[in-house]
Amino acid sequence: MAAKRSKRKRPPSLSSEEEAPQTTWIDHCPVLIDKNVDLTYFTFDVPSFHIEDLFVSMGWISILTLNDKVYLSIVKDFYKKMTFSSGTGITCLVRNKRIKITQELIRSILHLEDGGIRLYTTKTILHLEEYNPIEACRRVTGKYFEIPARLSTNQLTLTCCVLHNIITYIIVPRKGHLDEVNHYDVFLLDYILIG
Repeated sequence: MAAKRSKRKRPPSLSSEEEAPQTTWIDHCPVLIDKNVDLTYFTFDVPSFHIEDLFVSMGWISILTLNDKVYLSIVKDFYKKMTFSSGTGITCLVRNKRIKITQELIRSILHLEDGGIRLYTTKTILHLEEYNPIEACRRVTGKYFEIPARLSTNQLTLTCCVLHNIITYIIVPRKGHLDEVNHYDVFLLDYILIG
């Protein structure tokens, strides 16, 4: 006796006027939310840690204590549709609302002076007027040596190791290689340390 085959319903085909929802890598990328850092833990258990003071002096304490509701679909929609132009900045249309983030807006939020746009990669050493990469490397590792080709978290001081964790999980999140300290990480660590 032959077994009966079950008929599966096919999804309705879309007409030429309808668009299938496009999925991108953003749809599969996890969004990190509620990454609050309890900086008082370091103050009470390790009195020599002054991490909270570093972030307070820079005005970055609010980044570590975000506790607002996050709308994941809107966040992902923003990143899927955003465009960047050196003239206009970042623009995006999300739920019929135009969002425009200009250089001036970012500078005012971060309390930065006008320095123009500069693009940096993590694999090249940053060359800025008041930044010495060798001194920065010495400050974050506690050792004096030339800039190594590779730097990892086990070579950082304890304070810098904790700061690096905060940077890679909250400030500039990334996937994988979290123990690798790139040139931009050294710059950020040094900037946080010396203000």
